[in-house]
Amino acid sequence: MRRRITGVAGLLAALAAVWPAAADPGKPVAVRWWGQAFVTIETYWNLTVAIDPYATSIGYDDPNITAHVVLVTHGHADHSNVSLLGAAAPSVAGLDDDGDVASIDMVLDRLPNQDEPTIAAYSPSAQYSDHAVRFRTIASFHDDQSGGRRGKNAMFLVVADGVRILHCGDLGQTKLTEDQLRQIGNVDVLLIPVGGVYTIDGKEAVGIVEQISPRYVVPIHYKTPQLSFVLRTNEDFLEALPAKYERVASNGNTFAATQDRGATRDKPQVVTLLTRPWTMPTEYAGLYKRKEVECRLSQEVFAELSVNQMNHRPSNGTHTPRWNAEHMMGRELGFFSRIFAGVDPAIPHINLNPKQMPPDYVAAHPDWDGKEEARQMQRVMSFTRRFAYLLAESDLDEKPKGSPWTLRGLLQQMHRHYGEHTAHVKEKFELPDWPDE
Repeated sequence: MRRRITGVAGLLAALAAVWPAAADPGKPVAVRWWGQAFVTIETYWNLTVAIDPYATSIGYDDPNITAHVVLVTHGHADHSNVSLLGAAAPSVAGLDDDGDVASIDMVLDRLPNQDEPTIAAYSPSAQYSDHAVRFRTIASFHDDQSGGRRGKNAMFLVVADGVRILHCGDLGQTKLTEDQLRQIGNVDVLLIPVGGVYTIDGKEAVGIVEQISPRYVVPIHYKTPQLSFVLRTNEDFLEALPAKYERVASNGNTFAATQDRGATRDKPQVVTLLTRPWTMPTEYAGLYKRKEVECRLSQEVFAELSVNQMNHRPSNGTHTPRWNAEHMMGRELGFFSRIFAGVDPAIPHINLNPKQMPPDYVAAHPDWDGKEEARQMQRVMSFTRRFAYLLAESDLDEKPKGSPWTLRGLLQQMHRHYGEHTAHVKEKFELPDWPDE
């Protein structure tokens, strides 16, 4: 049965004005557009927030994806098909049963060693991980007559890994109020409708963009070849947007945003996305799949180990199982993030590879059990696939900028690497000093 999470009454104005960033910024967040106003926000910690999933009757296909929470700005069918994300995904309605904007200030989180994420009302006294995703509503109108024609609309402000993302839903106001702007604050990524008819049009959207002054602006809710009903295209918006916005066209439906890298407010970008992910060429996809199969086999081995077993130092002087886990994922993350950073400055080089020799090694997370280390490997595997669209112009047999490997060589090496180090760990199970638990 699907869970619907209702609004939190009595949201304090102080919480609206102060919106602390994540304690561990720097990991890139993937923003993905699937058509109409349907967007997913995916974090390094593999937490996914979906907003305004459409009904496939409007022309777009089912993308066959899941999410940990589904946010709905208003109840129209092209924004509220929560079943598209699977029966288990909890949903948060931006409007209450009376059609008013619900007061929502919530956190999606999963602490280390915790099997499932949790969603709860934000509390200043609660303990959250560095990777928690916080989201809240900001009241607005679906038209420019104070809701007289189409009622109210909830905008959602989402903060993930320090990146502040505003989804405008079906915004109909042609100008935001000072109170709305105060609640919104600084915005890194603005997702704004530009197709008119049921929302602001392209030229009106430019006025909202100028009020908010985001680092990135992504037009949504406009006419595409798949859409079955009439909206305007994004052309009027792109033509009317000030020249200071660098025009960036993605080769898929994804782009990366990081808190303190990439576009700035002085040099912002307008990013136009397709409605489907970039498709890997056949040979590339085959190499990628082989690596991922080996990584999943490694995860199965580590997921069975306790904290004590992960930290066990074998009497034969070899590495702990934890070192092997950290080394495998650290190598893949380090190599691929360096390659991605050479294409898109919004993505940093992330080096989590541990020191090589056992006497020098200090575990990054000595309290993580094997399941959590397996999740860390899964995070890295998801990271390298999530941003693989950045390699679309790369040749498999040439070295990308900053890489000592060709892409073919790197993918083959990562396949071998997971297999070899997992085999080393399994050998430790046969040692006489291996702990039973």
